[in-house]
Amino acid sequence: MRFHDWIVDHTEDWAELSNSIAPMDHRFRAHGDWYAGLTAQESDVYNLLHWDQGNERMAYRTPAHVRRVPDEDHYWVVVPQQGVYSMWHDDNLTRVLPGLAYVHGLDEPLHMHVPVSQAYALRVPKSEIHLRIKPPGRVRLLLDVRTGLGRITQDIIRGLHSERGRVTEQEFNAVCDRICELLCMMANGDTPAQPSHLAETAEAVRRYVRENVGDGDVRLPAVAQALGWSPRQVRSILQQSGTTFRELRQEEAFRAARDMLADPAARAMAISDIALRTGLTPTWFSTAFKARYGEAPRDFRHRRLGGSPHDD
Repeated sequence: MRFHDWIVDHTEDWAELSNSIAPMDHRFRAHGDWYAGLTAQESDVYNLLHWDQGNERMAYRTPAHVRRVPDEDHYWVVVPQQGVYSMWHDDNLTRVLPGLAYVHGLDEPLHMHVPVSQAYALRVPKSEIHLRIKPPGRVRLLLDVRTGLGRITQDIIRGLHSERGRVTEQEFNAVCDRICELLCMMANGDTPAQPSHLAETAEAVRRYVRENVGDGDVRLPAVAQALGWSPRQVRSILQQSGTTFRELRQEEAFRAARDMLADPAARAMAISDIALRTGLTPTWFSTAFKARYGEAPRDFRHRRLGGSPHDD
């Protein structure tokens, strides 16, 4: 496992350092004085970069660069944290904003505008991507990493960088393998989750329902959209985790109803209104609550808050 940290204060030094990773031509808005920090974590399989760049530049990867250093076996996953990256392949422009990740290769000419920015870039073997998706040609993926699996993936990348020096090469490669799997899951849309991801993705669904039951829309289409997945994908993940969305939502609804019954601020709310508020049917709520918690809602409220159990 190899680690490098650089602070660069001159444009020529930055061009030299950048070209040691991926040869390009560079044009800087301001010549001479320059600020950029670069951190690299490298194994024999993956390379994770993080940079903090204090000025603007254009970078051009020409046909000559591609012929000299083709880099035919890797993709780069660029994840901006600050600044909007603009990339041109031929005349096709892709704008990569914070909250997005862009997967592309350097085995073809391109040029890009790199603003004042912070970003991560992960160099991955093409085989890790092609193993899970079958591209008709070159892979160029623009993925949302603001919610759902995307957010989980971005958090893993951030965490891997922050723990540099505290993970072994084997652990680093294992985490990068996981990142590739998640990226491909997003690219494939409804592809079922890998077993190793079921617990964390199911927990993301549960957490969202728990935080919004009683206040927001926790029906399946709304929850799936909020997390960046499809309803089919949510159903598949939960089914493989041993539950269903209906069971999960009902469990969290009862949990929310129980908390409201124990809340002094909700003392004046009728039990039927609490049931409706949490999406449960008033006519069977009392029976179902007693079957789940061992006492009727009125008795539970009386025990927790005092007063007469017949107040409702």
